[in-house]
Amino acid sequence: MVDDDKRAAILARRQRGESIRIIAAGVKVSVGVVHKTLQETQPEAQQEQ
Repeated sequence: MVDDDKRAAILARRQRGESIRIIAAGVKVSVGVVHKTLQETQPEAQQEQ
């Protein structure tokens, strides 16, 4: 589980076009955590559109 600050940083960095590996290194979490965090937010973003 990732805290709200890290989650926000992951999402912001992805919107800027950063790769999952770069995000993981910058936020100091695993690539899997970044991938899972992004997957969890995709359904929410699709519902808003």
